[in-house]
Amino acid sequence: MIGSERTPVLCPAESVTTAASELGESPLWDPSGVLYWVDIPGLRLHNVTPSGSGVSVGLDVRVSAVELGPGDDLLAVTERGLAWLDPRSGRTSPVVELPLEPGARMNDAAIDPRGRCWAGSATHDHRRIGSLFCVAGRSVAVAVRGLGMSNGLDWSPDGQVLYHVDTAAGNISAWRYRPATGEVSGRRVLRHVSSRVGLPDGLTVDAEGAVWVAIWGAGQVWRLDPVSGERLMTVDVPAACPTSCVFGGPDLDVLYVTSARQDGDGGLLYRAEVGVRGIPPRRFVEGF
Repeated sequence: MIGSERTPVLCPAESVTTAASELGESPLWDPSGVLYWVDIPGLRLHNVTPSGSGVSVGLDVRVSAVELGPGDDLLAVTERGLAWLDPRSGRTSPVVELPLEPGARMNDAAIDPRGRCWAGSATHDHRRIGSLFCVAGRSVAVAVRGLGMSNGLDWSPDGQVLYHVDTAAGNISAWRYRPATGEVSGRRVLRHVSSRVGLPDGLTVDAEGAVWVAIWGAGQVWRLDPVSGERLMTVDVPAACPTSCVFGGPDLDVLYVTSARQDGDGGLLYRAEVGVRGIPPRRFVEGF
């Protein structure tokens, strides 16, 4: 079906911010009414409200992703593991170190329906030594090995499917998932993205079960059918390298998109009205 997919619906995105990040990543909606995201090499945590007001704080370590913690602190993915992050001061304190292969570093993450943190590692030298880790409280399990660049993660509304991007392979995969145990099995490739088109990066799932994927290099976010992988909608982002996306706003009906700055272009936060709602954000459970 992918080879003969119908023309997808087109939707524009508009900028929310004016100050550019070098590499904006990991948009996170906090139900308190704030959207967070990080500038990874810039060592900054940004936030903005739907009205457009926001602040930025410096970070004491390199952070590649943020998720909601059990309290006021965020759960941050650092180069070697997980840490608590105070969003007011930017200070971090370690939670757990992850068993990385030499030369790998941590990348993206997400919280599953039971409160576990799933976080993946990556390399930039084409070695497939990345892993996908499942962290339940302070317990760590290696769920998947042999990845090139572990990236976007999210679950179907019923929690029975885990979607995951390996950017290096160009694949968006769907795994059968057992929420009770955190086991994955039966991987299938939902969609392969040719490197001639772009690279799949961060993703999110909407309340109808469709999968939204940022396509680095194409200036687009795709909405994919969760069964066939057919492209249902294309969000045109006025930046060549969108990095990730998430639903936010009081009604979870705004798609926010982060981006990287390339040749003086991009690096801003964007928003699009896409006509569907997202799934409420999940919190990490410390005492799992």
